[in-house]
This record gives sequence, structure tokens and C-alpha cells, in this order.
Amino acid sequence: MTRRSMSAPVFGALAFILGGCAEEIPTATRDELVTPGLAVEITLPFDDFVASTAVYGGFGRAAQLGGGVVAHEFGPGPDEDGVEGPGLEAVTLARFARFPRNVTTVDTAGTNRIDTLITIQAAHVLVRFDTVGSIAEGPVEIAAHTLGEDWDPATANWHFAVDTLGGEVPWSEPGGGAQREFAKAVWDPAEGDSVEIALDSALIELWSDSTLTARDIRVSTSEPGVRLRVTLMQLRLSILPSINPDTVLSVPVATTAATFLYDPLPRPPRSALRVGGAPSWRTVFSLDVPHSLTGYPKLCDALGCPVDITPDHVSYAGLQLTTLAGSPAFAPSDTLILDVRMVTAPNFLPKSPLGPSTLGRRGGGNLAPELFLAPAGQVVEIPVTDLVRDQLRGETLVGGPVTSSMALMSIVEPWSIEYATFGGRTSSSPPSLRLILNFSRGG
Repeated sequence: MTRRSMSAPVFGALAFILGGCAEEIPTATRDELVTPGLAVEITLPFDDFVASTAVYGGFGRAAQLGGGVVAHEFGPGPDEDGVEGPGLEAVTLARFARFPRNVTTVDTAGTNRIDTLITIQAAHVLVRFDTVGSIAEGPVEIAAHTLGEDWDPATANWHFAVDTLGGEVPWSEPGGGAQREFAKAVWDPAEGDSVEIALDSALIELWSDSTLTARDIRVSTSEPGVRLRVTLMQLRLSILPSINPDTVLSVPVATTAATFLYDPLPRPPRSALRVGGAPSWRTVFSLDVPHSLTGYPKLCDALGCPVDITPDHVSYAGLQLTTLAGSPAFAPSDTLILDVRMVTAPNFLPKSPLGPSTLGRRGGGNLAPELFLAPAGQVVEIPVTDLVRDQLRGETLVGGPVTSSMALMSIVEPWSIEYATFGGRTSSSPPSLRLILNFSRGG
């Protein structure tokens, strides 16, 4: 990296709001960060440490989220660029394995035996919701449909049942194609986190056929203003064994695939920074951290200017970001956890490999959902001390190569359908870098 001198930047301790999250601030006290000698805290404005930023999307798939989303007409309104958008529509799909042909049960003598003469008395799908991450003002009616079209769990989306490089197969109708409703049930968040959706006898008989290749359902709601986070969809059978007919066994059937479909997809931001979503967004910073400082009277009087900055001088570095209220359809309802990683091959962006997590063990990237509620505009701070030291050193602590690019991203991709939005370079509050520097009296 070219050595660069910075003249008279903005400095001083900038008040920052962290939404009550203790993970957002350095765990050390100010006294612990300051060694004997001269200590100075400065804040570098955007143009003095960043050459450029870029926002990239498409990392991970909805099917990798490990759950689903159910929504109807949720969050219509303007996004961070002021563009009006419709409410979110989302449905969750699941595919179940073949029904068991036998069960192990205890006979009247107390011996475990395999019973092949079983009777399926009833069946239901258990749908479990994340009560913290779901938004509903009261009880919600949930509808369940069987699907009549084949779909690819890895690539299915709102418009396409299959969306691969080898070809696209559209749904006959957006959102899951032709369907048959077989049941409804009401989930009341005040009474628990789950709802049971019963299968009728005709569907039980159909799905009992071992030659059937697909047992697929679609879960949705028609109640407006609702966005629910699904954490589990499991088919359970009530089986009566012939060996011990006085006992009813509850037997789960494996869920072999699950995903969710949603519409509309979020637009790429014009100038804001974005992190999160499913598929995920990342913001990549091309850094240009100064190697020397000048223009600080206290610093210059004590050490003479310009003052070279080395990794040993940096006690702490924090990337300060100002939150924006993005599209209400994707507004956070639960904590978002961010990470910072070095981009190891910037020439291959957006598909560049990344370095190891810098926040995974230490924390510091946890952001409360309240920070993004309109009008937002709150300052959060993400620790980037190791990355700044590496920039100044020109290599990692163990001698590995360093690039000037770092990615701000979700700790896991995808983490949630929701995403975080921050002001970019042209905003009224662009990113800044807070540094706590320590110098011995000898320099």
C-alpha cells in the first residue's frame, strides 16, 4: 500500500449509539486501551481511509436459511432510496419422505418387536414459528396446500419452480403453481410457538403409497400485515401397532427438503450500504488507511509532525456506520449479527474468497432491530482493529498476505430475510473510522 499522509482530519470522541448492545463497544476500558505516554483519539472521515465501496448480492440461497417465511402484504412503503414497494408475499414449501412401513414397539411381555401390520390413524404437520422474529398483532390463520408441480429445493423462487443454468421451469402460477388446499389452522402467538395442521383421510391414503415420489406442501397466510419466521415443519403420524393395539405411537416423518419463496426481491441500493438478506448482500470497502498523521497540535508538539503510524500504535479501531430505514418489507425484527473479513482476491469480486472471521469469537457485530426503525440515523461501531493493524503492517500478524479490501457481511449467509442498511459516501453521515492511538514518549 502507498504511504499516505493525512492533514487535519476531524477528531475527538464522537458519541455513538449502540442500541443497548454491549457487544458493540470495545470490551476494554479506556484506561486499559491507553498505555503510559501520549494517547490520542481521532475520527477519520470517509475519504481519509476509504478509496471506494461496492455492494454485492446473491450470496447463499433461501433454502440454506434452515427455516422459512410466511407473509402477506407486509411492509409496503419506500426503501432507503425513496422508491415505493409493495408489501412482502412469502410462502414456505416442504417435502416429506415416504411413510414408515413398520415400527418398533413393546409387546405385552415387555419385549421390543418390529411390527409391520400398522395402521395410520391420523397425521398432522407441526409448524413452529420464531415468536421473537415473527410479526403479527394477534392470531393468524395458516393455510396448507398440496403442490401439483415438481420443484427444485435449491433454486425454486417465486416465479420459477426450477431456476438453474441448465434451464428455467416457471410455475404455472407464481408462488408455487397449482395447489389444493387441504386444511387451515390458527396460530396464536400468545398460546405457544406452534400450530398443528391436520391431514384429511384422503391425503393420508395418497401419501401412504410408497411409489409416490413427492409429498409436498405449501404453507401461507391471507392475513395482511403479517411476517412469520418458520423454524420447523415436521410431519407426524399417529400409528396404531397390531402388537400392542392399546398404544398409539407418534412417529415423525423426515423432512427431505424445505425452502421459501418470496416477492418482490429487494432492489440493489443506489448509494446506501447493505448487509444481510436471503440471498445475502455484502458491502466491500477498498481501504486506504493513512500511514502518517499531521495537523494535531498536541501530537506535533510532543512528537513532531508528520507522525508515522505503526500497528503497535493502534489500541483500537472501530468502523462507524449510520443506520438507515430500508424497505419496511425487510426491516429487521430480531438481532442481526455482522462480521468483517478480508477479501483475499479482490480481482475476482464478487466471487472472491474471504479471509477468516474477525468478529466471530469476540463479538461486536450484534445490531438490535430497533436501530433500523424509522427515522433510524443512529451510529453503530464495528471493531476492525486487527484489519487496520494488518493494513499498516502490510501483512497479517503471522506474515500472510494482505489486500486493501474488506467485506462487511452477515456472520452466516444467509442469516435472515431481513437486512441492515447504512449511509454510504454521499449520505449526510458517511462511514468513519475511530482510532485510539498510543505513543510512548520516545515516539
